[in-house]
Amino acid sequence: MPNRKTPAPRWADEHRIKAFADAIHYTILAVDVERFNAPERTNLHRVIVRSGLYQAVEEALTASGVQWQGCHRSDLGDGVLVLAPGAYPKAVFGERVPQELARNLFAHNSAHIAEEQIRLRMALHAGEITRDAYGFTGSSIIHTFRLLDSRAVKDALSISDGDIAVITSNWFYEEVIRHIQLGDPGSYTSVFAAVKETTTRAWLHIPALDASPGEAGREVG
Repeated sequence: MPNRKTPAPRWADEHRIKAFADAIHYTILAVDVERFNAPERTNLHRVIVRSGLYQAVEEALTASGVQWQGCHRSDLGDGVLVLAPGAYPKAVFGERVPQELARNLFAHNSAHIAEEQIRLRMALHAGEITRDAYGFTGSSIIHTFRLLDSRAVKDALSISDGDIAVITSNWFYEEVIRHIQLGDPGSYTSVFAAVKETTTRAWLHIPALDASPGEAGREVG
């Protein structure tokens, strides 16, 4: 007769689940490439775009004092989700990281043809995240993706001359952004994001880039 294993008692399953149930606070950064699936891009173009994306994000975080290896990353195909431990000051994510990303994207795009260029939507939030056997989950992550997919940030990027548009949650703005010294006090604009079940106030930012004269003539895709 087959050797049937005795099912684990219910309390054992509950104990196993409880081991993953304690949430930890993270800063949440998500980016998404505009028109990643555009028909003019080949698969080779997309590989180059993804390589440039990861390099730009990693270098932006490193330059801002955030260790890439110290963050949890999840590949999104046309973007990346970064969870930074709460020990890192959140101010750098709202002030320095977008500026560094804008600079890195400008450098990448200046050296690549239109099909290999990168324009990004970026969403910022923070909250309690639960890690289980399969990865990370939490309402804060869902909220971040809702912001990233909102018409407000998509439209802002589409009409911008820059390479990145940033949207932050209202919480992140009220608790972090408005308390730090930005070069332009009006650089974040209040908007409303409505995606699926989410309707919320958010804040939009288009990082300014002071390009040198030699950089001004690059092709924009």
